[in-house]
Amino acid sequence: MYMLTLRIKVPLNRRKDILEAARMVAGPTQVQPGCIRIRFYQDMDDPDAVFLVGEWQSRQALDKHLLSKEFRIILSLIELSEVLPDFSIMKISKTEGMEAIEKVSVNP
Repeated sequence: MYMLTLRIKVPLNRRKDILEAARMVAGPTQVQPGCIRIRFYQDMDDPDAVFLVGEWQSRQALDKHLLSKEFRIILSLIELSEVLPDFSIMKISKTEGMEAIEKVSVNP
């Protein structure tokens, strides 16, 4: 699985633009082949910061998304950023769920 994260800071007067773009991008991206999920979040510690987190089944699917019209909209959001955005792509080799908490709780 591959995870894409993007954090951008936008001034309060441009937040409406970000939310509208997020709504336009989320639905079409979610149905792209290989997309597990895509979400937009607001940073609780910094209200001017917005996060995009996307999960993809394969690097090929993620690369196709990076060439999509939806991602071009996301790139236009970067231009609204007050500072250089944080962008990363991570390859996730293993994930665990609630069983990880249970395992630690039983065997501290």
